[in-house]
Amino acid sequence: MSAWDSYMARAAVRGTTRRESTKIREQRYLNRHIPESLSYHTASIIDSRQLMPGIDRKYCPCEISDQNVAIINTDNLDKKTIISLPGETLRHGDIVFWMDQYWLIIEKDYNTELYTKCVMQQCNYLLRWIDDNGEMFEEWCIVEDGTKYLTGEYEDRYFVTTRGDSRISITLPRNAHTSIMRRDCRFLVDEPTFTEHMMAYSLTKPLKLGATYGEDGVYKFVLQEVVMTDDDNPEIRVADYYKYYDRPPGSKNINTSTDELIDPEHNIDEDTGRKVWL
Repeated sequence: MSAWDSYMARAAVRGTTRRESTKIREQRYLNRHIPESLSYHTASIIDSRQLMPGIDRKYCPCEISDQNVAIINTDNLDKKTIISLPGETLRHGDIVFWMDQYWLIIEKDYNTELYTKCVMQQCNYLLRWIDDNGEMFEEWCIVEDGTKYLTGEYEDRYFVTTRGDSRISITLPRNAHTSIMRRDCRFLVDEPTFTEHMMAYSLTKPLKLGATYGEDGVYKFVLQEVVMTDDDNPEIRVADYYKYYDRPPGSKNINTSTDELIDPEHNIDEDTGRKVWL
């Protein structure tokens, strides 16, 4: 190696300009001192774009990767600031498994010259649904009250209107399977321990541009409570399940108008063998 080549190699390591030198020094400082911080953790980053079908989905090794990050507390206990090490990145809409909980990256600072800084929020529900082809999917999401500022009565000189109080909002990762969700898609959303009286919701506001940037981001949908139907399966929390799958022998239908159980032996279509209402 010539003297010039040796000089250029050293310059590349230290930076050829003052700005590059400052950047390299900062990256080295962060890589050296972040591991010494109490905010330093190893988290599992799940690329939600590789959503796999099946109600018993397990993440494949190619979908999940352990990454060293800094996780910083915020004033909201269910939200954390997550920062990658220099040279690494985080994706807006990824799922983070940390402290035995699932978290969704809901915001990202796209100035990633030194590191990637994001905000993640704790997921509180595993949403399950079935698409038009009869495939079942599940995804961790954030369920919140959709009527924080929309309840009560509004009155002026000419009219009185009552705002609804039975809406929820759901924040989901953007991927190939959530992007095809449309108005009137139905879901069962309730505390998973109690399946006898699940609550059904219909998608009424499929806004997909509120928090998406290119191919990354999250969807924030608004859903309205609706009546459960006989096609819903509360045991596995999937709406419209029996539109695509047969009922197990001995199961009973629910008359949603009266909440009475109907013996399935008395409402079977002789031609198709499917259970129908009399």
